[in-house]
Order: sequence, then C-alpha cells, then structure tokens
Amino acid sequence: MRFIPGHGMIFAPNMLLIGAAGRNAGKTTFACEIIRRFRNAPVNAAKVTAIEARDGLCPRGGEGCGVCTSLEGDFCITEETDPEGKKDTRRLLAAGAQRVLWLRVLKSKLEEEAGAFVNAFCPDTPLVCESNSLRNAVVPGLFLMIKHSASREIKQSAQGVLSLADAVIYSDGTQFQFDFERISLAATGWRLDGKVPEHAARENHP
Repeated sequence: MRFIPGHGMIFAPNMLLIGAAGRNAGKTTFACEIIRRFRNAPVNAAKVTAIEARDGLCPRGGEGCGVCTSLEGDFCITEETDPEGKKDTRRLLAAGAQRVLWLRVLKSKLEEEAGAFVNAFCPDTPLVCESNSLRNAVVPGLFLMIKHSASREIKQSAQGVLSLADAVIYSDGTQFQFDFERISLAATGWRLDGKVPEHAARENHP
C-alpha cells in the first residue's frame, strides 16, 4: 500500500473502506463479496473496532462478549487464522482474503495508531477494510457506506463520515442495490466507475 503524506491524513489508495450507517446493514456480507471477486489479486482484509472506553459498553450495543472492553493498552492487533464460523473476521478469511487482521483501539488513540495498523500489511497488497471511524484518519481509494433500506438509524460513528462516502449503498442486510461491476482494481488503487481518487486529485492540484 502506498501512502502520500499530507494534511495530517494517511492516503491509502489500495484500501477499500466499507462503513455502515447502522447495525445489520450487511457490511461484512458486502466485504466478502468484494473479496471473492478480487481474491486472485490477492487481497487482504481487516476489521477495525473503535472503543469508547475500557470496561465500557460493547461498541455494538448491549453487554457483548467483553473482548473489546477488556482491552489492555491503547490498541491490539489480532490476526485471524480460522476460516470456520460466523465471526466477521472468519467470514472474511473464508471468502478468500490472504490475511485478515482485527484492530481494537481506543477511539481517542485511533488517529495515532492508524499508521501502525495499515503498515502491518504488505505495502502493495490491496486491502478491504470494515470501519466507519478509520475514515477520520485515512483517505482510502474508495469509501463505501452500507445502509439498511428499512432503517433510519445512523450510528454515531457514521454521522461524521457519511458525507465523505463515495457511494451510499442500500441493502436488506443480504442483498444490495448495487452493481459490483462498478468497482475495479488498478495499479493506482480501487476505483468506482470514472471517479478520480482523492489522492490523485491532490497530486495533480497541489
């Protein structure tokens, strides 16, 4: 992955970032479909969970499993090795991702730790990543927001970055109102039809 420094952001054209406006929108299902389509590239995958506070509530709501809120230190990166099961990271691996990492990080430390996280991957390997919050620190090649067509919910983590999405894709949780053929992968990174990537626009207009 190539990074272009500037304006306090990390520019990652090889990253396709997928966010979700609310729960059960189908974010991981969408990511798995992208991975299956580009698995011969090959591609890596990642999931980022921003934690408000240690020993707090589950970021997804409710009591949760306690894995995130028992975080020791500012962040933890875990590599998924088991493709069996319904866990999001396992589904990404089963879909054909070469490597899958899960970053759990305190929300207050996300921008600080984002560079270390993206550097954990091979610089030239395309990455499909699930996160809303990461968009506050990274300018990806593409940022797609998934929204359940039957829900008006907009999560707090999505509110601040929704306007930055290259496309908002509506779903019923499993099916998407979207033509996957619109997404392509070139040497310069991920593309959506004829959209000019932000990093390229900055290079041409300093």
